[in-house]
Amino acid sequence: MTDELDRIFAFAAEGDMGGERTASSRFGTAVYSGEVPKRLDANYLRVEAPVPDADSLVEELRLLDRRMAFFPDSAAGEKLAPAFKALWWRVERVVIMALRRAPERAAETALVREVDEEALRAPRRRLLEDEPWATPEVVEQLFRGKELIARRLTMRCFGVVVDGEVVSYTDLYLRGGDAQVEDVGTLPEHRGRGYASAVVLAAVEEARRAGAELTFLFADAEDWPKDLYRRLGFDELGYYVKFLTPLT
Repeated sequence: MTDELDRIFAFAAEGDMGGERTASSRFGTAVYSGEVPKRLDANYLRVEAPVPDADSLVEELRLLDRRMAFFPDSAAGEKLAPAFKALWWRVERVVIMALRRAPERAAETALVREVDEEALRAPRRRLLEDEPWATPEVVEQLFRGKELIARRLTMRCFGVVVDGEVVSYTDLYLRGGDAQVEDVGTLPEHRGRGYASAVVLAAVEEARRAGAELTFLFADAEDWPKDLYRRLGFDELGYYVKFLTPLT
């Protein structure tokens, strides 16, 4: 793993994937957040040691009362992915992308304004409503999770507002010389107008003004937004793997 990836994972451990406490495990480090127990990105096992087989990891997760395993080492995760898929666990691959170049496309960043985090809750809720796991309780804990992240890092929020409604948005997390662009979303009826590009580039500019030397983001390896981020100047550094327990 490169020093840059180590730096990104350390940033995430303090911010978006941070919890209130950790515990040692034979396979790594378990992360816990009692304030948002249903937010899996704050309650998981970070796998840092060799795992002999899927059954051993499933048993360890059961003992730790964790529903997600996170593999910073993608190769280690891929070795177990077929077995977890066969067990009906959800396997997710997340691309790590860092800002490297000028954007290939322009965007109307003048449309973007800085807003309070609470102003993003209505559009976030709308974009989550079709997810089978996004129960009202889980969604409220995701919102609470944003408040907890803002305690640990500097968090700023940006949005495009149309007729008094935020229709496209992103978060920006800052600490020292590092910055993360996170949780980009646009309401369906407002897509295709360049709003997502605008909010991302506005956040990138604010990160630069804040002195960030490394600006990065995470993107679903199997979804289209990563292609947009490439056009906006982000290049892939690698990826990580997550296993999430089946819904019950």
